[in-house]
Amino acid sequence: MNAAQTVRRLAAERLEVPAARLDAANSLRDAGIDSLAAIDLIVAIEERLSISFPECDLESIRSFDDLAAAVERLLAEKHTAP
Repeated sequence: MNAAQTVRRLAAERLEVPAARLDAANSLRDAGIDSLAAIDLIVAIEERLSISFPECDLESIRSFDDLAAAVERLLAEKHTAP
């Protein structure tokens, strides 16, 4: 499962909607994810994938694509870290 699929699946669980309904290009807000729900989603992703989002990354995440790209970058950094 890739980062985009993981992000959509976790968001779908939190929103209690089918993952297919969450278009990767939609903003998180358009998908019904307010700031509190976004934090809940970020924490779930961090726990599930054993990664940690820097605060500066959180400010730039507006869509599922943004979130998936950040997850992919953090996973790559995690795998290349000593």
